[in-house]
Amino acid sequence: MAARRVLEVTSATFGCLPLPLAHITHVVVCCNLVFAATTSNKLVIARVLDRSYVTEIEITSHSDDRVHNLFVDPHGCHIIISMQSGVNLYTTRKCKKLKQVQKAKDLLIDSVAWNQFNESDTTTQEILIGTNEGIIFEAMLSSSEEFLGSSSCTVLWKELIRLDQSITGLVVIRYPPGSALVPVGELQLCAVLASTPGRLYQFFGRMQSSDLGSACRYISATALREGYIPGFYAPVFAPYSQNLSGAKFIEFPVSYGYSDLKVFHKKGEEVPSQFAWMTASGIYFCQLDPTRLIDSEVISSASDLMTPLRISLASHAKLIPYPTMAGELASLPLCISLMEFHVVIAYADRVKAVNLLDDQPVFSRSIRDVLGGTQLSGVCRDPEEDCLWLYSSTALCQLTVDREDWRIWRIHLDRQEFKEARKYCKTSEQLDVIVSQEAEFYFAHGEYVKSAELFAETSTPFEEIALRFSQITALSAANDGDTEGGDVAAAIALTEDYEVIDEQEGRSDGEEVKDSRIPTNTASSFGMTFRLLTPCTPLKVFLRTKLKLLEGETNDRLMTVIALWLIELLLGEISLLEDKCAKPDAPSVRYEELASVRNEFRLLVTSSKVSKILSKCKDVIYSLLSSHGNSDDFVFFAKTNGDYDRLIDHYMSRGAYAEALFVFTTHPSCAAKLYQYSAQLASCEPKMLVDAWICAGRRLCPCRLLSSLLLLLPDEAIRYLEFALDQLQCQEQAIHHQLIHLYASLPDSTADTRLLTYLKKYTPSNLCGVFVEVLGGLGTTDNMSKTLSSAYTTLEPGLPYDPGFAIRTSMEKGCLRSTVFLLQSLGLFGQAIEEALSKNDIALAKEVVKSNILGIDAQRALWLRIARHVVTDQSSPQEATALLQESSLLRLEDVFPLFPDFVTIDEFREVICESLDAYNSQIEQLKAEMRSTVESTNEIRTQLHEYKSHYEIIPENARCSHCLHSISLRTFYVFPCGHFFHTDCLLNLVRPLLTPGDAARLAELCTKAETDATVIQLFRSQFDELVAADCALCGKVAIDSVSRLYFSDAKEYESEQKIWLTS
Repeated sequence: MAARRVLEVTSATFGCLPLPLAHITHVVVCCNLVFAATTSNKLVIARVLDRSYVTEIEITSHSDDRVHNLFVDPHGCHIIISMQSGVNLYTTRKCKKLKQVQKAKDLLIDSVAWNQFNESDTTTQEILIGTNEGIIFEAMLSSSEEFLGSSSCTVLWKELIRLDQSITGLVVIRYPPGSALVPVGELQLCAVLASTPGRLYQFFGRMQSSDLGSACRYISATALREGYIPGFYAPVFAPYSQNLSGAKFIEFPVSYGYSDLKVFHKKGEEVPSQFAWMTASGIYFCQLDPTRLIDSEVISSASDLMTPLRISLASHAKLIPYPTMAGELASLPLCISLMEFHVVIAYADRVKAVNLLDDQPVFSRSIRDVLGGTQLSGVCRDPEEDCLWLYSSTALCQLTVDREDWRIWRIHLDRQEFKEARKYCKTSEQLDVIVSQEAEFYFAHGEYVKSAELFAETSTPFEEIALRFSQITALSAANDGDTEGGDVAAAIALTEDYEVIDEQEGRSDGEEVKDSRIPTNTASSFGMTFRLLTPCTPLKVFLRTKLKLLEGETNDRLMTVIALWLIELLLGEISLLEDKCAKPDAPSVRYEELASVRNEFRLLVTSSKVSKILSKCKDVIYSLLSSHGNSDDFVFFAKTNGDYDRLIDHYMSRGAYAEALFVFTTHPSCAAKLYQYSAQLASCEPKMLVDAWICAGRRLCPCRLLSSLLLLLPDEAIRYLEFALDQLQCQEQAIHHQLIHLYASLPDSTADTRLLTYLKKYTPSNLCGVFVEVLGGLGTTDNMSKTLSSAYTTLEPGLPYDPGFAIRTSMEKGCLRSTVFLLQSLGLFGQAIEEALSKNDIALAKEVVKSNILGIDAQRALWLRIARHVVTDQSSPQEATALLQESSLLRLEDVFPLFPDFVTIDEFREVICESLDAYNSQIEQLKAEMRSTVESTNEIRTQLHEYKSHYEIIPENARCSHCLHSISLRTFYVFPCGHFFHTDCLLNLVRPLLTPGDAARLAELCTKAETDATVIQLFRSQFDELVAADCALCGKVAIDSVSRLYFSDAKEYESEQKIWLTS
């Protein structure tokens, strides 16, 4: 069953071959082209994919000669035929004209090493030819007739070395020209493998560098005539030509008298990777190490041309015995063909295949039935298409390769070559088996971190692996010498057999895959503490890797469990490292470990997938952080997730008030928490608290903060209240009253000033009118505040504060100017004067009197009250004199009665004189004004008299500015601006512009003038006033008409529009 999966024999008979008259002697397959030599000395070329295409070329006409060997290059272009008579012929597939290689006459060619990098279809470039006599030649053959005779094809023919026996195989191993691995200008090394029936030689040396840069020159006839001699391999064989013992070779004592050398060159690679040599002792198989060709030390040692390099490219050499199956007769192998993982051995009656890795036979089949009962003559491989062909004297069949590498992963796995096994596995089940066994391998050898990473990639149940690494964690904790965290509890024994065999049979490909994990050595009991002293790194690695692999899946429940477990492990490790770092002699490496673990935790909780799945269990994580006392990571996690409310609670619980207020300030969305903590913060951080309130803005209700405001310093409380009033436009009475009280209670001299500023800002100008009815009969300030407060409640005037409260507070706190302002705003000027004078503040009383809203009589009465206070209470003539000078409403006769009788007139001499002088000045001013009025009246009379005789000169051809007809045809009006109008034209222009009243008046006037001739003079004067008062085109009437619409209503507009559209 398994063998058929690698190789399968398929017949491929070409009906046009001259069978059985001519038998096949040699077959080469290249590029899906079959080249077959027959006993009739014919070369048949046929296409594999097109059986109708067959070309036949006659090799020789001598019937007694036969083909000794047939060679075709890998591209199917160049053909060399060696005849048993010693005649050697060369041709190309396109030329189809055979030419004799004259210099190879009488030689039997047994092997050819083609130039693998030749791209020319007319010349072979440098090749190696091995003969039956053991001679190796370097040759170059060409089918071009440009410079060669029609019967010659040899461009180069040079003997390189002689060996003791026939050259059965030749292989050249070198990097292609222009390879990136070969430095420009450096020597290029080359290795040549040459096999004889009993030996395998390796020749190692540098190539002729002068030829490498001129690869295209040797196809030029001109270059040849100039003496240019190409050649690559002379320097390679030069050290060995005189001393063959210097060559490196391997020899087997028994020989069949023939051997077969094959190399495998994988597509896409520059050099072959392995070779096989068929000997009598078995198949000698080696890997090739082409890196020796570019090794700098080897290149430097190759500078001496005559010193042989005993260097070998072979590695991992082994001798594979020929397979023998039960019931089979022993026979000699004919030839071999090398594939990547198998070697195919051709016998006369059957074909066998052996795996190159484990030397086990995978295929053995008799092919007589396929070949028509004839014996197998050989096997060949198409290097381009990677398929095998079997041929006999009468038939040709294809050996199909099907999934050659299907068992390779298992072989590498059995050898514990896990990297190679991964490379060749085909299914996810195979990969799972490989990874599981690799994980078991590392687990058994104590490399738990690598094992954990690998176990996470397998399908092994999560619980099983987690328990195993939990045991490792517990064992590590029990053996840890640093156990100062607490006593270690008694251990319990755990034994578990973890060998699991997954039977996966009956697959579509018929392959059986067994999970042959290495059983873990867990039969012995070991202790596990009840308390985890230190987390296990392998367990963390397993959980972390498993979590990463689950990111693309939808198993959120398992991911949540893994993430929480990993978080618990990391937090436990952080706590342990923090305790160690708390010691005064803690080394710096402990701090580095702590930073590393903390960074690992933070990367975990901030990853996108973990953040998404943990969004529903944040409370659990916060609980874990709190239980571990991990404040730093609690803060980090809260900030990462935007849980600022929880972060504030955390700071407040730890007394970190400044940090909490910083969160309030930078994240105003948490403003609701300020109601809860403001009272606690007011006494600790008053300034920062007010800053947080201000940042919160409208998110906070100032009224709900009143209790906390009472705990603040006055300046901070005032700062917030001013913000609430100015920025938030707060109209709550309690806020205004609190601010009034704080202003009035300030201990310094600014109390009255700041309160007065507030009152001026928030007191309306009509306050007097609001309370006029209430205060109309109020003559003193007794019970004034109660009356105002009662009226404020009843009237609801929209005033943000109670004026009664404000007056009472300002009086109690001694804010005189504020009190006077309030009384003044309420219209109680008398009380305001009395209040100012009661504090002997005459200047303030004067400010009240000078108010613009007071009438002259009221001002005079108030000035008298001030004068009475000055004269009566202070008895100061000087002050009284100053009042007389300051107020024009007070006269000397008003003040004299207020003085006592014993006051002499001498004290008022100056005042009396100034008063008299003032009266005299007023009299003179009145006289001057009267003279000016008389002069103005006389001037107006003169102008009116002159205006009666005014005239305008009209040109003869003057026309009406409206109708453009001659102005003299009808009565007309002339304006100083130069416009002339007929009377009726002017009337038509002005009438639409008149007001409704003037239009009615004009109509009435026209009607009267038609019926009563006595009113003609009146008609003219009024007509001039209504119609001809100003020019209709440039006067005031025209200017006023600019803002009028063209049409009086929509109907008129629509009718006019229709006229324009239809015209």
